[in-house]
Amino acid sequence: MKKATIGLVVALLALTTADTLDAQHRRTRERSRDRYSHRHSGGGIPLSFEVRLDAGVPVQDSGDTFDTGVGFGVGVALDVAPTFALYGSYSRFSFEYDDEIIDDDFEEDGFELGGRVSLGTGGGASTPYALLGALFHEGDTGLEAGLGADYPVSYNLSITPLVRYRTIDDFDYLTLGVGARFRF
Repeated sequence: MKKATIGLVVALLALTTADTLDAQHRRTRERSRDRYSHRHSGGGIPLSFEVRLDAGVPVQDSGDTFDTGVGFGVGVALDVAPTFALYGSYSRFSFEYDDEIIDDDFEEDGFELGGRVSLGTGGGASTPYALLGALFHEGDTGLEAGLGADYPVSYNLSITPLVRYRTIDDFDYLTLGVGARFRF
């Protein structure tokens, strides 16, 4: 009789534990889905718009020819998954020649297309992300890679510091800046 009672108690504990774990898993999955759908419940399309102000720091051989420049950018991003977005943007940078003989600026501008992946859950004060994209500037094609973070200020507004490495047609530079992202 003792063995049957102990077996019944163990079976009940196993069923209760399995049911509890299943319920916790369901709640976690629902919270994750609700957080994503709540963030993007505006019009059904998870779209964001961003404006940026950046410093451009020439590196490698480009640093010998050019001084630090300033730039800006505007872009849009489409969240295709809770942790992945496709982005497209336009940016423009102005660099001064590091030579007193040439009294002109070098303008670097064009379009960027790429993907951005979140590196965290967003449970803290920020959500870090990495991006990789192609540059299409003035007839040349290049590459950009960067790391940034999304700091929510309100439901639809985030501050986005970002560092990118860019290379295009033997011109290499880092961008260091901050943006404001508006979600629709």
